[in-house]
Order: sequence, then structure tokens, then C-alpha cells
Amino acid sequence: MQKNQLLHTLLWISLLLSMGCTSQQSHVFGEDMPTMKTIHDDKFHSISPVLPERRMDHQVQNTDFEWLPNPTMYLYVFKHLSPTGLPVPGYTTFFKLYTTDHIALPSELSRWGS
Repeated sequence: MQKNQLLHTLLWISLLLSMGCTSQQSHVFGEDMPTMKTIHDDKFHSISPVLPERRMDHQVQNTDFEWLPNPTMYLYVFKHLSPTGLPVPGYTTFFKLYTTDHIALPSELSRWGS
């Protein structure tokens, strides 16, 4: 008997709580706030499709800093058959001898020679 009464009480409490949550629509930020779609459309439709122009002077070049030489080794792989028997065409690949390219300071250029 007590078990049934406890079950009915819990059922009524859960029913009332679920009805209380759905019966009111609370507007946390107010009713006049725009929707997410409106915010998105306003943001992305207001962006100008024309990119700003950047002035570039092609005549002005700073030749004080130059790239240090980084020799490149080229390797040709002849046509061959793969381990599964499929033909692989010949191709060329390359390897730089240094992992990164470096820029010389103006005082370092005289050491490398021309």
C-alpha cells in the first residue's frame, strides 16, 4: 500500500514539474531580440564582396637580405612494378640538402661569394 502511494506521489510530482516547465515560455533576453538566422544574415550579407586594394611598389626592393644557397638534389625513379604487380610510371622527385631555407644578413653575403 505504501509502495503504491509513494509511486503515485512521485508520478504526480514529475507530471506537475514537467507541465510547469512547458507551460511558460520565458524570454531570458526579451522578446525583441533577433533570431540567430537574422544575426547570421546581417553579419554575412553586410560584408563587401570587394577586397580592399593594397598599394604595392614593385620598384622598391630590399636587396640587403638574400637567401643563402640551399642545394637541391633531384632523383629520378625509373618505371617499375609495385609489390602487388601494378605498373608504376617513372617520376622525378627532389630533396633539399638543408631542412630550412635561411636568409643571410648583409654582412654575411661577402663570405659566400658570387
